[in-house]
Amino acid sequence: MTEFKRDPKIYLETVKTILSDQKNLPSLPPMVGELQGNIKSFNFAQVEKVVQQDPTLTATILKVSNSALFKRPVAVASLKDAIATLGLGTVQSLVVAHQLKGLFQTRDNTLKEHLVRRWENTQRLASFSKKMANLLNMDGDLAYLCAILSDLGSSLIAQEFPHFQRVDDQPLFNWVADHYAHLISAHLLQLWNFEELLWLPIKKKGQWGYRSPHGLDLADVINMCWVHTLNSEETPELQDMPRFHDIPPTVRILASERQFFLLKEYQPA
Repeated sequence: MTEFKRDPKIYLETVKTILSDQKNLPSLPPMVGELQGNIKSFNFAQVEKVVQQDPTLTATILKVSNSALFKRPVAVASLKDAIATLGLGTVQSLVVAHQLKGLFQTRDNTLKEHLVRRWENTQRLASFSKKMANLLNMDGDLAYLCAILSDLGSSLIAQEFPHFQRVDDQPLFNWVADHYAHLISAHLLQLWNFEELLWLPIKKKGQWGYRSPHGLDLADVINMCWVHTLNSEETPELQDMPRFHDIPPTVRILASERQFFLLKEYQPA
């Protein structure tokens, strides 16, 4: 593995420099800008029209709709059926995430491959978060949107990475993105005047000791689902998460050290 200096202060200052240059931060895409502060104001016709114009987005939505999460006996082949399967809220979130990710570009093919893998992991987190939120009678669509936007910052890091580090230092890219992408995501959403209920859970992602002051909330749910998604010894065990025991026993039943039993069967494709 490539050796590199893991000095958080150095890269935090670089990230701050990137974010402080607000003149170079892109404006919101027109559709997302119109929905600013009211992300659920899409209607079916608008979503279908937008998706049809983008083959990559269409492919993503079809893939997600055919994942194990939805357990379809027959494969979903049409965009209309895919939207009906996923639900308007999930498709809206995928549209927003796709358009925002498209604001940042990198020419490096290896970085692009890393972003694809990170996106796949983020999709898994979003699906788990939505399922868990629904089980807890919370807003599943908002949980999905928070989770799907939580790694948006990695695209900006990839775009700017060659400016402050050797582009071939891929382990360093992932390390920087793991530590700062969610903070950048939250900061961008704040700059674009999205509501706090969207960016605050993102800002708290990976802060394992965070305990929401008002009882179990989306930040707690997303963090526990992040532990489930990573399933790594580098994370705390679920039972050590501050709000784990606030989850009803029927939901946390048979949970292992880092996996929720009720989510194991929902492995997104």
